[in-house]
Amino acid sequence: MKTKAFSPSNVLTYATILVSLVCVLGPFLWLIGISLKTRTQILTNPPLFIWKPTFENYAQVLHTDNFLQSLGNSVIISVSTVILSLLIGVPTAYTMARSRFRGRGTMYYSLLLMRMLPGIAVLIPMFMLFEYIGLQGSRSSVVFAHLSFSLPLVVWVMRSFFAELPAEIEESARVDGATRFQVLSIIVLPLARPGMTAIATLCFLLSWNDFIFAAVLSENATQTLPVLLASYSTADNGIDWGQLSAAGVLAIAPVILLSAFAQKHLVAGLSAGATKG
Repeated sequence: MKTKAFSPSNVLTYATILVSLVCVLGPFLWLIGISLKTRTQILTNPPLFIWKPTFENYAQVLHTDNFLQSLGNSVIISVSTVILSLLIGVPTAYTMARSRFRGRGTMYYSLLLMRMLPGIAVLIPMFMLFEYIGLQGSRSSVVFAHLSFSLPLVVWVMRSFFAELPAEIEESARVDGATRFQVLSIIVLPLARPGMTAIATLCFLLSWNDFIFAAVLSENATQTLPVLLASYSTADNGIDWGQLSAAGVLAIAPVILLSAFAQKHLVAGLSAGATKG
């Protein structure tokens, strides 16, 4: 029996999808539109929906040293956070998933508790600690601060991922003479690639979008893109909406490209472990 193309349930489904797309894409498309307008066109009332686009705002943003410097800082800090989170978190998660030792449960839920704490609760102690050891104002201080919320997330997610992998494969390799490190590097990590890709992307997004830690722990030479974008709203000659929008689009673009590139692994990583095989 053929289903009607325009049944009430289908109409409701399409309407829900359309409303969701408008809510999600609407602000982003509006941001792109403002970035392609001149100051006069932006302040026109009612708003212009048909105009000749200009890339002047992008040219002005890209020719400022502050933007390129902040972009480089964001890339260095985010990539460093991801690398350190995986190097420390993945072996820790594997150990918690495969080994039995006293205090494992306490350590596991303590990491979850650290992830649940609001950033402002640990920001001041971190500031005092980094100032005492001489890291205040450096990119390293921001990286270590980002590790405080990305590392527990890596351990929490990857521990569940490793627990779903069949232990028989590892036991067979151990019987053949493989060491624990060889089992992890040759067998387990390739199988865990989707989960690692998904959690690495999530950690990158959290670090890239962070404002509060970067605003307090960094200086002008080490500030990230979110901090720089906030400074556009405190300019002496008023807010330059065109440059602010252009900088916002450029800040969002790497995240969109990364998500599109890792989409296949993200779907596999987030769905893996949903059912135990």
